[in-house]
Amino acid sequence: MSEAPALALAPPGEFVLLAGFLGSGKTSLLLDWLALPEAADTAVIVNEAGEIDIDGAVIATSGRLPMAMLSNGCVCCSLNNDLVETVGALLEARAESSAPPFRRIVLECSGLSMPGPILRTLGALAPLGMRVRVLATCDAGQAAERAKHFEEVAAQLAAAATIVLTRLDLAAPQALAEARALVGTANPFATLVEEADRARRAALAFTAPLPSGAALSPTAAAAQPHPRIATALARFTDAATLDDKFDFLENLAAFAGERLLRVKGFLYPHASAAPLLVQAVGSLFTPPATLPAAKGAEEAVVLISRDLPLSELRAAFAGAPVSFSGLQPGRPPLRAQAAAPSLD
Repeated sequence: MSEAPALALAPPGEFVLLAGFLGSGKTSLLLDWLALPEAADTAVIVNEAGEIDIDGAVIATSGRLPMAMLSNGCVCCSLNNDLVETVGALLEARAESSAPPFRRIVLECSGLSMPGPILRTLGALAPLGMRVRVLATCDAGQAAERAKHFEEVAAQLAAAATIVLTRLDLAAPQALAEARALVGTANPFATLVEEADRARRAALAFTAPLPSGAALSPTAAAAQPHPRIATALARFTDAATLDDKFDFLENLAAFAGERLLRVKGFLYPHASAAPLLVQAVGSLFTPPATLPAAKGAEEAVVLISRDLPLSELRAAFAGAPVSFSGLQPGRPPLRAQAAAPSLD
């Protein structure tokens, strides 16, 4: 198979990208989920960076389960069409059986994976209309310290719609507080699951709805546990046209590259129009979505980045009709009473 699956195949309701750094409990969370009745009609793809697919072997012991293995390297950097072909093979096998369509496909990524390149790969599956959601595990005892040394930690957290604190029973109070603060800094948009009971934690992780209500109301943590991560607000001048605003976002992605972790905000085509929700994981933007219910929300874009100080942003866009300010901890810059469509 060399092309995306045909539209005749019944797609799953969603594609869950399960991310999380090495040892943060991804496989344990997935096994807890697969043990629940709610996990019926779930398929699993396991990506292991090493040559021996240990996680896949462990998950296979959970019983009869539609599974596929990607053991030829980290999915975000070494796979081309393999992921798309694997999804297609799972859907084809399901279509040939008498079973109902999958409710979801879960891709358990290597702990070294960066979500942005994987999401770009999944773009080939856009005709299927699957909703893509990123779920990330966060080791409550070690995440803050590891984030100081491994850029993958911040990238995984920033991409997630839902972040699950794991290993709560092993985390010292100070480490747990730092992990919470890290999540609040790296991704103030995410739903945070903090639950000691493993079965309930898994159910919440895989079924948690996207945050509704204040969809663009990030609340930065009171502490900055990760000095390399910064949250900024970009506001446009009155003279800026919609083309100017989109040009800025395009130039921002090109300028910041991998330093850009998350983008989310509202743009107005004109004063009387409904706002457009714009968002990105890394430098991968989803098509803007019109949100009539959010009319009246402030026009601004929240930028979460790594190693990108305000001074550098201001210097790079000195001639653009945009200004930058730091996000003050605890003060939400944008409010909208509307649920946000995915890019999760």
